[in-house]
Formats: sequence, structure tokens, C-alpha cells
Amino acid sequence: MKNLVVYYSKSGNTETIAQEISKAVEGELKKIELIKDISFGWAAFTSLLGLNGKIKNVDFNVKDYDNIFIGSPVWAGKNATPINTLLNNIDFTGKNVFVFITQADNKTPNTVFESIAARVKAKGGKIIDNLFIQTEMKSPLTPGQATAPVADWINKNSKFL
Repeated sequence: MKNLVVYYSKSGNTETIAQEISKAVEGELKKIELIKDISFGWAAFTSLLGLNGKIKNVDFNVKDYDNIFIGSPVWAGKNATPINTLLNNIDFTGKNVFVFITQADNKTPNTVFESIAARVKAKGGKIIDNLFIQTEMKSPLTPGQATAPVADWINKNSKFL
């Protein structure tokens, strides 16, 4: 099975999780980048409105992969706008999709999972599982903190990998 780990990260927390997942599943790692960086305040505002972020062109084709891991931070209780753009522009037909979310709040971001899942399903993908990692704004997540929850999640889903 060929795995793709694609993510957006503003503070670095989602990137840390993405890197650990990529190592664990021997997946290709691809970072989604905004054309122009935005402030946390503007990020929250645009997410509340459900807007798309203007992202740089992606250099991968999901058709080349069996499993797609999508990582996103939560902004103001909503999807990060760069992930909205990604989800709107990819055909997930026949793909197993795993979603991982980081958020400073300790409340599980079910509405974010549901929003991503609905768009993946609408584009032909199958949501396999999701992972939520609580983070702290002032203390970035370290690889050591990410290793155990990622390993547990990957082991739980090993029959798909």
C-alpha cells in the first residue's frame, strides 16, 4: 500500500504529527502552504466563514496512493481554510482516508471531523478513522509527545495499511 500524508500547519503542531505518521506508515509527506501567510486572528475569522485559503500548487496526485492521511489544525472551532481548499479540489474516489486534527482546546472537534468526512465521502473517498491530539499554543508539540498516540492510532488501523 502506498501512503500519502498531506497536512497544513501554522504553529507546527500538525506538522509534528504529520511527520510521525509519515515515519510510521512510510508515507510520502506533503505540506500544504498558503500563498501568503495570515495572522491567527484572520485565520480564525476566515475559518468561521468557511472560506477557502489560497494555497500554492500541490505537487502530488492522490491517484498514485491507496491511503490518504489529512492533517489540519482547528481554527475557531472550524476547519483550517487551506484544508478547505484541498478538500474542494481533490477526487478521493476509491481512497481510504484518515484524518488527524490538532487543537489547543481539550474538547474533541467532532464538527471538524464531520465536515471533513462529509466532503471526502462526497468526493468518493472512504473515511477509515480519525485522530485528535490536544496541543498548547505556547508550548509546541515535540516528536516525543507525538510518537505514542500516533503509534497507537496506526496499530489500531494496521489492517488498512
